[in-house]
Amino acid sequence: MAIRAAYRHCQTTAAPARLTAAEIWSVARAIRGQLVIEGLERKLELESVVPRILALEINEVAFEVDWDFEHEVLNAAGKPVMGVTEYDKASPDCVLVSVNGPTLSGMETLLRSTIAHELGHVVFDAPGWIRVPPTAPAYSGVPPPDQSQDRREVRANEFMGALLVPPMLVRVDLQRQAKRQHLPASDCPSTVIPGALAYDGSRLDHDAVEEAIFELAERYGVSTRFLQVRLDRYDLLRTGRDWSLH
Repeated sequence: MAIRAAYRHCQTTAAPARLTAAEIWSVARAIRGQLVIEGLERKLELESVVPRILALEINEVAFEVDWDFEHEVLNAAGKPVMGVTEYDKASPDCVLVSVNGPTLSGMETLLRSTIAHELGHVVFDAPGWIRVPPTAPAYSGVPPPDQSQDRREVRANEFMGALLVPPMLVRVDLQRQAKRQHLPASDCPSTVIPGALAYDGSRLDHDAVEEAIFELAERYGVSTRFLQVRLDRYDLLRTGRDWSLH
């Protein structure tokens, strides 16, 4: 059964519109809902569900995905990278995702985030490649010549973050964790998630905040840095970082 999703896009080229973070998170939620068997599950075992991500239908564009975990992945300069998504019109209805299995062996959290990031490229970049095939092979991580910052990478990162640490789930978990550790909420709620309590990391006990982040990271199967970035991104745990989606 194909994984399905839809978002605002150009009807002619199937290329994504300039999506907001909330729109990207909504797509991630829709796809996560098709991958998670147990609704209360937090850690998304992407390595085990990859066999279910072999056929997609995005904005009514149907295509297949071929995953490769066996080989080292190099960029155009010959340097190792974590992963790449590519398309060649010689295989018109298929994209190839190469994940650097040899390099990522034994690095569970990095492997999981790499798969999620490349899946973001599959979801948002592949439909356009397939609808209007480029003359030369297309690769993720190679910015268009008219963009100083590759929006595709920003989009894939947002998708990755929301897929592995969904905002509405981590909101509840952080609140429960804070209650157990007697961490007071800020007077100002989250500016990103309506109605969600927020916590000012600079005004709370450092060890208690560190413990909360560690326990949540373990539960979601991500690194503590990954978890902290998502809490900051959702304005649930404030660390002073300035966020903007370009």
